[in-house]
Amino acid sequence: MNHQKNDVYLCQVSETVSCGACCGLYNVPDASFEGLFRMLRRRSMVFSTLPRTMDAILDFGREETANLGEPPMPEFHHCPYIGLIGEGLTRVGCLLHPQAPENAGVDYRGLSHYGSMTCGMYFCPSHRNLPENFKKIIRNLADDWYAYGLLISEPILLKAIYGEIIKRAAVTDINPERAGMPGNRSVWAELFTLKTKWPFRAESRPLAGYFFNDPLYPKPAVNYDKTDGTVSKFDSIFRELHSQFNSSADLATAEEYLGRLLDDFSATIA
Repeated sequence: MNHQKNDVYLCQVSETVSCGACCGLYNVPDASFEGLFRMLRRRSMVFSTLPRTMDAILDFGREETANLGEPPMPEFHHCPYIGLIGEGLTRVGCLLHPQAPENAGVDYRGLSHYGSMTCGMYFCPSHRNLPENFKKIIRNLADDWYAYGLLISEPILLKAIYGEIIKRAAVTDINPERAGMPGNRSVWAELFTLKTKWPFRAESRPLAGYFFNDPLYPKPAVNYDKTDGTVSKFDSIFRELHSQFNSSADLATAEEYLGRLLDDFSATIA
């Protein structure tokens, strides 16, 4: 692992929590939990039976890519070697990694699209840009790889939410131990379902977030034409959630819900 000793590491967190968003995990035609789980489980089981030869591994990757179908963001690479790892296949990870049992310490990541050096050295914008204690909260309170990866790969959304929490709580930082107290966990659980259960997400927009530094897939601005035309005070958050409002009542409902949620988060740290 190429991370500093005191860094909050976001990639592999626990036996059930990890992130593969930079590998294009969610950039697939069916990004639902059920769809991804079926695909990754089958992929992992098939890959475990492969002979560890260059031809076999490359053929596997080509076949997986061909069977995938057209991804929502065609120029955002979905790695065919991301699968489920761990003793019970309980989290996502790299099937080419030297720590995978079947690889016997051999690093096969050089056969992937990005190569072993990029895979080993890359750290996402969330790792670099989010406050350390906020990263700790998200890591500590996550229960599963699916919701965790969808959330932690949204640095702009998370930074906007963090700013609102700090402002409402009138503090300069967040105490992760206080936020993680048993009575507060259910409050923060709503953060992990914000993307998947957001009722105002435009159906045409993908669940996957493109978080690299180039402007290849920017998120469109929120269209307020069907409301009174006033830009919402939560515009930056609504944009990151791919929001679409069909009436002023929709917008008012969204603002009321988000305001309540942010107040609840703030109360856990105040």
